[in-house]
Amino acid sequence: MRFCTVVNCMDGRVQLPVIKYLLKRFNVDFVDSITEAGPNLILSEQKDHVLVRSILEKLKISVENHNSVGVAIVGHYDCTKNTASKEEQIVHIQKAIQLLRQQYKNLEIIGLWVDENWEVQEIQGT
Repeated sequence: MRFCTVVNCMDGRVQLPVIKYLLKRFNVDFVDSITEAGPNLILSEQKDHVLVRSILEKLKISVENHNSVGVAIVGHYDCTKNTASKEEQIVHIQKAIQLLRQQYKNLEIIGLWVDENWEVQEIQGT
């Protein structure tokens, strides 16, 4: 069994599109999901140390126990917690990726944007 991991918003509208995308993208059987409201903002700002630690602890479990082959951090249209524009959220995603890459240098970490049609786009240059 092969796993990847997603750090996704808790918003139910983005769950299935992201999971379907990641199953193909990483060629895995399962996607471990870590959800918070606006996780790209949480990880990019790193102001709420409790939430950052919680996300990182769950990611560690996925990586170490399920041998996750890749990680995605997600931002999306109409996010209640992260009301920033798409362009700003992409910056948040990129900063979140930098943080996660410090922890997991040998793991592929990508960014995803889910648009107003609930279609998933991989962020280029991440």
